[in-house]
Amino acid sequence: MTNSKLLKIILASLFLIKLVYSQDTAEIDRLEKLINTGTKAAEDYILPTDARQYQATDNNVQEYGTFDFVIVGGGSSGSVLARRLSDIGDWNILVIEAGEFSDNGFIQFPRFFAHHKFSDYNWGYKTVPQTTASLAAVNRTANIYLGKGVGGTSLIQQVIYSRGHPENYNNWAKITSDPSWSYKNVLKYFKKSEKFNWTNPQAPVDMNYHSTKGEFHVQHRTPTYYLNDVFLNANKELGYDITDYNGASTSGASILQLNTRNGAREDTGTAFVKPVLNSFNLKVLTKSFVTKIEIDKLTKIAKSVIFTRNGKTYRAIVKKEVILAAGAIGSPKILMLSGIGPKDHLENLGIDVIKDLDVGSELKDHASAGGLVFTTNVTRPVDTFRQWLEDYVKGQGDLTGVSRAQALGFYPRNSINTKGVPIISVNTDIALRSKMVQKYLDFTTETIDAYWGTNNNAVSFVVKLLDPKSCGTLRLKSKNPFEYPLINPKFLSDPENSDIEELYKGIQLIFKLSQTVPYRSIDLKYLGEPVPACKQLEFKSKDYWYCFLRQVTISGYDPSGTCPMGSSPCEGGVVDSKLRVFGIKGVRVGDASVFPSPIAGNSVTASIMVGEKLADSLLAEYFFY
Repeated sequence: MTNSKLLKIILASLFLIKLVYSQDTAEIDRLEKLINTGTKAAEDYILPTDARQYQATDNNVQEYGTFDFVIVGGGSSGSVLARRLSDIGDWNILVIEAGEFSDNGFIQFPRFFAHHKFSDYNWGYKTVPQTTASLAAVNRTANIYLGKGVGGTSLIQQVIYSRGHPENYNNWAKITSDPSWSYKNVLKYFKKSEKFNWTNPQAPVDMNYHSTKGEFHVQHRTPTYYLNDVFLNANKELGYDITDYNGASTSGASILQLNTRNGAREDTGTAFVKPVLNSFNLKVLTKSFVTKIEIDKLTKIAKSVIFTRNGKTYRAIVKKEVILAAGAIGSPKILMLSGIGPKDHLENLGIDVIKDLDVGSELKDHASAGGLVFTTNVTRPVDTFRQWLEDYVKGQGDLTGVSRAQALGFYPRNSINTKGVPIISVNTDIALRSKMVQKYLDFTTETIDAYWGTNNNAVSFVVKLLDPKSCGTLRLKSKNPFEYPLINPKFLSDPENSDIEELYKGIQLIFKLSQTVPYRSIDLKYLGEPVPACKQLEFKSKDYWYCFLRQVTISGYDPSGTCPMGSSPCEGGVVDSKLRVFGIKGVRVGDASVFPSPIAGNSVTASIMVGEKLADSLLAEYFFY
């Protein structure tokens, strides 16, 4: 090779390197601007208190068309239903969704999950003032962060893919007297949607319980952080297994499995609906708000759905079925506005009763205790924000996970039985106090000051109750469909104090973990001071922790059970095991509202499974029959 040819090759290589570097720099600049704009917008965002933005200025009902199936809500389960039902070319499918599709902008970064909740992708629900918990929350009201948009709560959740324990679903099978809900029978529906990418070889994964062929991406964050190993080794010292929590047993400590694709948030709208948006038989209406289902009073058959869009009112006629997939708050609200619900409640609001059912009477939610903050002697690595972004474009690093510590533990009611059904979970993270943390938790400043302080070289632990005994309610505020309903979860209200005792045991477990060799090696020390409302009690005594828990326990953002499955309406069931509303023809519910009991996992993950199973039932009934 001549010197001139060699020089040309070198110059061409340098040009390509410069071109690639220039493109990478431009992309990093774009992402940095996206984050700066997004974080500022979230800090300034004020959550809505009602849905009046959807109120029509023209109440004359216009006919929108006739469809085989009308899916109300394009969220976690609705997106799956839209995808599966639209596969049948002879069916016309309409999806009516209040929000919009993900713009794949700021919302793509899992690290900013708290910021994502302060956006148009969140309904902005709050509880009514609580009397037994959330007492340190501003106005004693807890936020219920549920997603609005095609993708639902998968747009704003912490991207944790967690199914729950097999016994959770075996219990559903018992409650419904239908073995098709047992874990061995629903596992295929979890696997059908999952596209698992085993990105961390150190993470235990049982591929018998996973699939690589679905649409919904699941992976680990890489690389791992030192807190992962500390947490996992501390659990080992206490006798807990290191496990795949989506495998044969949930109990033990695990490395998180995340709904991310190459490190970016994966939502169900993007995974299931966007690829088929051009299908001739699928119509997805965004920025559209359903106000009621029209049901014939004599035949009890669903005829149509009324909704508003761009200031006008429309009617969509349904030939086969209306499927409510509006979530644990939206679905019961629409049923009650349509005349299906507790007779006395509906009559008091002047709503004609079509079917007396216990809609909204069994609200349950995971209860989350704000967090315990500890200091350590470990100096956190000082990475530049540009370094974070450079890692992100490679699909790895801090921006691709919900936290630096990507570990989670599930613990049974009896801590001696390390393999039982989990009653609590504990997760850990770097503790950074910020304006967004306070906005997200919505505690009074005095409370945050007491148990957090200003120390940012800290580690936090959060304990969550997974199987609460306390039961709340969801009721209409009025018959105005644009008013948000009255959400009263009644956290920690069970008369036996079982729920608060389990959270107290969770706090004791955290302190046991803190005394293990792995945590002692980083000099872990509890940072908190007595919260103001509990100063009169001996600090760290059981009475103090009970008081503390009533102050800082808030929603775990997994409400369910407001339209529960059951074997009979006489036993409180709203839908049967085929998800058909009792006594009504042509209406089914397919979302977290149908859970007959809570799960030790993420409601988004389970809702996707419910969507898959319901789609299969509809195909069997209408297509293969």
